[in-house]
Amino acid sequence: EIQRARALVLPSFAEGLPMVIMEVMGLHRPVLTTWVAGIPELVRHGTDGWLIPPGSAEQLVAGMQAVLATSPDDLQRMGDSAWSRARERHSLDNQARELKRLIAESAALPEIQTTAASVEVNS
Repeated sequence: EIQRARALVLPSFAEGLPMVIMEVMGLHRPVLTTWVAGIPELVRHGTDGWLIPPGSAEQLVAGMQAVLATSPDDLQRMGDSAWSRARERHSLDNQARELKRLIAESAALPEIQTTAASVEVNS
């Protein structure tokens, strides 16, 4: 169904970075979503999709009208851009490289030693 759709509409109030956005972008589809939490770090308004304020029914309607008014060629361009953006930011290979880097960086840190403080208890 997503591949037959013009775009994903996700009018969230509170999200981190929804996996469904990355999945849809990975299918070359733009998204209409809100500018909450980590979403604007991935979705660029007018490039990969549309960003609207959360809780605004008027802006949601305007956004859906914009999706419907967008030409098939522009939707394809946005979908291709969305695919590139999601792959650049969240591909398995990139995430594995980043995790490897963080582990290596952590392993290179000097070990932190703690000592237990003695506490006297008066009874």
